[in-house]
This record gives sequence, C-alpha cells and structure tokens, in this order.
Amino acid sequence: MQVYDALGRPVTNSPADATGTAALVLPQGLAAGVYVVRAGAQALRLTVE
Repeated sequence: MQVYDALGRPVTNSPADATGTAALVLPQGLAAGVYVVRAGAQALRLTVE
C-alpha cells in the first residue's frame, strides 16, 4: 500500500503481510490535505484534516 500527496509524490508505504493485509500508518505531523492511497489496482482518496 502506498500513499501519495496531491502532486503524486510518495509519502509513505506499508508492505502487506502473508495474508495480504496491510496497516496504514501515517507519518506524525502529516500536513492537512488530500492524499491518494493505492493498494494494488485500487486507489482511494484520503482527506487529512
């Protein structure tokens, strides 16, 4: 799972375990804004306030 900022720059990533499960842990002090979370072929929008 990867997290990108609005400009497409990588913010963080989390590897999946053997069952394919990944925990999303955002960096402390992450600026408010819109981010894209990609997991395989899926992409979701994440809003940080």
